[in-house]
Amino acid sequence: MQSNKSLVSIIVPVYKAEKHIRQCVNSLLAQTYTNIEVILVDDGSPDNCGAICDEYAAKDTRVKVIHQQNGGVSAARQTGIMHATGGYSIHTDPDDWVEANMIEELVAKAKAEDADMVICDFYTESKSRKTYEGQNPGEDLSANAIMRKILFQQLHGSCCNKLVKRSCIEGIGFFPQDLCILEDELYNIRILARDIKVAYLPKAFYHYRVDNVHSLCNTISDKNFESKIKAVGEIESFCLAHVAGIKPYDFIPIKKNVLFDALRTKRYEALRELYPEQKEAMINSGTPYRLLAPVSSCIALALRGYPALAYTLYDWNMRLINYLQQIKRFVKR
Repeated sequence: MQSNKSLVSIIVPVYKAEKHIRQCVNSLLAQTYTNIEVILVDDGSPDNCGAICDEYAAKDTRVKVIHQQNGGVSAARQTGIMHATGGYSIHTDPDDWVEANMIEELVAKAKAEDADMVICDFYTESKSRKTYEGQNPGEDLSANAIMRKILFQQLHGSCCNKLVKRSCIEGIGFFPQDLCILEDELYNIRILARDIKVAYLPKAFYHYRVDNVHSLCNTISDKNFESKIKAVGEIESFCLAHVAGIKPYDFIPIKKNVLFDALRTKRYEALRELYPEQKEAMINSGTPYRLLAPVSSCIALALRGYPALAYTLYDWNMRLINYLQQIKRFVKR
């Protein structure tokens, strides 16, 4: 389908978001840049999301709704891409919301620098706090440098803070479509492998709703954990095959992120079995134990054969961090 070069396609995969979907869509339709299409992909949501999406489509011709059987977030994003007609696209999660000037400023930056991708900052918001997440990619904005910073966990790999020119995503899909975590990192890495031109806008427009990252009850399902392992494997295989200069050691940061999930959810067997060929390098890359910054050292301790002790130290630190945050909020009142 032929695209309108000035039109921006905003793709929203919708599933079990009845509580927040109205705030999300309202913020998109309130954009000061009005030449947009909002593509709501109802991924077989069992709640009232499908009806809410249809309600918006009946009121505003810029809203497109696609209903499909549940296939997961990757499949929903792919459906959105297939129906997009804009010269640029960006993704939004259904439980998040954006500032009214987001699209206008991102498009202006893209046109001013003739950029294929524009990265901006964003906010993370939990019930207890709001944090400005500056991306700060540095002076080297080459596609290869940005890709490496995503791999090294120095830049957020989400699609939601990246406006991308349509010509750069043609032929790139959210595959494999059974991924439900890190699917956007893989997608962006595939785009960046095309050596595109990247621009950075040091402003935050996107409000990313998160659970309390320091919560002791923060869990991850078996399905999501397995998906994360698979996604890291897909990212590693793609980069080793298609990106010059990438070495196996470069994947240690993203693999340690998986091991952190294993540690905080007490998946001790996974800690023992995952990434045996790089276990020694991960142990040696662990920092000395530091109060309030325990993750890397706790992972190293777990890999040395003491996962229960590592979890106890991590647990104690998270409790202390939560306590200090409560004191900080109380003092500010």
